[in-house]
Amino acid sequence: MIKTWKTLLPALLVLSLMIVTAVHVNAQVDQIQAEILPSQGGANTPILLRFTSLNTSVQNVQSADIFWDNVTVGLNIQGTLGANGAYDYNLTVPTEPPYSDVGNHTIQVDSTITPYGPVTFYFTFTITEFVPSPEYIALNNTYNSLLAKYTPLLAEFNELSANYTTLLAEHNNDTLNLNTLTSQYNALISNYNSLSANYNLLSTNYGNLTTALLSLSTSFYSLQTNFQTLNTSYATLMRDYNLLNSSYAGLLTNDNSITGQLNFSRNLNYILIILIIALAITTIYLIKIKPKRNQKTR
Repeated sequence: MIKTWKTLLPALLVLSLMIVTAVHVNAQVDQIQAEILPSQGGANTPILLRFTSLNTSVQNVQSADIFWDNVTVGLNIQGTLGANGAYDYNLTVPTEPPYSDVGNHTIQVDSTITPYGPVTFYFTFTITEFVPSPEYIALNNTYNSLLAKYTPLLAEFNELSANYTTLLAEHNNDTLNLNTLTSQYNALISNYNSLSANYNLLSTNYGNLTTALLSLSTSFYSLQTNFQTLNTSYATLMRDYNLLNSSYAGLLTNDNSITGQLNFSRNLNYILIILIIALAITTIYLIKIKPKRNQKTR
């Protein structure tokens, strides 16, 4: 019995896919036939929306905005004109759940046709089984692989989080040290600028002093040469001075001797003169005064 159902189920499914589903339209466009082929299937079943104008005075759905469960499939999609004059639109079921979940899904087609203006068509497509797309399978495999790696990564994350906390504390400390160093650096920059200005001034003064030194050095060598010349002249003069000093000492001795002799001779002369004067006075006295006394006595 089960095998019979397994045989009949695909056949029923094929027959159901061949059924044309009725479509609800929000405007009374009874001159346009709208079809969905098929109306049910798997998530990877291609879907065909076909619009046929039953009256040549009514414009067909040449372009449309299509939505799947209120999710935009495409805007201003151009239909494909078939040999029978119908416009076809090919759709595929979105691969993302819940748009590909098993159950009924609404397809909305908005268009503007003449003479009705804006019109809306609603289709129902039933997904009977979920058939994942290759992208979904790849994503699912990736998810399972990542899930297997999640536990060790979580342990690494916790370790990294602890390390991050430590590094953050160190970073805050380093930031504080950086601010301190920046302040010190700014102070050093200020001192450097001051020292640089002083250095430039000292460099200028050094250049001036170097020029003066060269001038003084030239003068020094000239004075040294003159000093040597004067030293030689001084030695010569010193020798002459010593000779003159020796001669002066001899002359001074002779002068003292002569002066002593002259003083002695002068003193003798003074004594002789005094004696002569005294003798003359005595003689004059004896000659003139004494006779007069004798005459008076007589």
